[in-house]
Amino acid sequence: MVSEVMARVEGARERLREFGIGLTIESLEPPDAPHGDLGADAIVTLSRAKARARYAVVVMPQMTMSSLAHRRHAKGSLPVLLIGDRVSPRSAAGFRLADVQFIDTLGNAFITFGPVFIEIEGRTKPSHAGPKITSESARAERPNNLFSAGRAQLVLALLAWPELAQSGIRSLARAAGVSLGTAQGAVTELGSAGLLTRSEENFIPSERLLEYWAAAYPSGLGRRVRLAEYHGDPGQPLRSNQPIFLSSESAEGVDIARPATLTAYVSALDPKLPILNRWSASPDLVSNVFIRQKFWISPRPHEEDPEGRQQNAPWPLVYADLLSTGDARLAEVAEKWRIRHARPHPS
Repeated sequence: MVSEVMARVEGARERLREFGIGLTIESLEPPDAPHGDLGADAIVTLSRAKARARYAVVVMPQMTMSSLAHRRHAKGSLPVLLIGDRVSPRSAAGFRLADVQFIDTLGNAFITFGPVFIEIEGRTKPSHAGPKITSESARAERPNNLFSAGRAQLVLALLAWPELAQSGIRSLARAAGVSLGTAQGAVTELGSAGLLTRSEENFIPSERLLEYWAAAYPSGLGRRVRLAEYHGDPGQPLRSNQPIFLSSESAEGVDIARPATLTAYVSALDPKLPILNRWSASPDLVSNVFIRQKFWISPRPHEEDPEGRQQNAPWPLVYADLLSTGDARLAEVAEKWRIRHARPHPS
């Protein structure tokens, strides 16, 4: 596996050299992963002139949004750099929309750090023609991250509660936990990308929206909402003095007899929570309990009832969290979950 990763990274180094970008391998194992794979195949630094940026490399022979969604995601703070054989124009467009950087063996690439911005597409064979690299003054023309935290929150609301499609932008913003301005901007950007159709006050998501959002969630909004990680027994009954929203294989109705992890969303981290459940925060133990920030407000009152101590997180979150484990078994469970919960939006 290490030799395969090295071969892929070396191939990427050759392509990047054509662009005037250097690649330095720091490690084939993430330095913050003393207990095994955390989702990255290598840590590298890209550099051009004085600009430098570190990345968590993910090697994907099949460079598709679906493969990315099914891949276990790195849990560190580094941006992801995808490296693979060939990216199709459709997958490249999806990666750019999700602000996921990549390079394939043909030199198709989307790389951005510091003043550097490279966007190459349509190559069917290696080329030694240099790409256009923007200067700092040209960065205003760069595409926005379609799944930035605020926009990703709005997409979650649209996917989780179809009735919001006819409720107007204010109701959508409230459910997503974002400002009215953020909601309006997100709707505009999603529409421009062909992922959302707007007719008067009716919003109709594209069938591709869930796939793109789920692929971008772990390294985007999912990273922003992390609160704490512990080691504990996910099979034990959960004790809490606050409402908890379960996700991934912990969610009720997920066809998992003995969950290997516990994923939960809370409005605020209660310091008593790990004590009540005998969870350990020791860095010497592998984390299997993941506590995250709840950011949504359900338009369905019974789902926000403070008397209900435990219930599921919105179904798209459960789906995205299942996929982000990179476990093939859970990927099958995620697909069954999607089929069971996804419903056509009103038109």
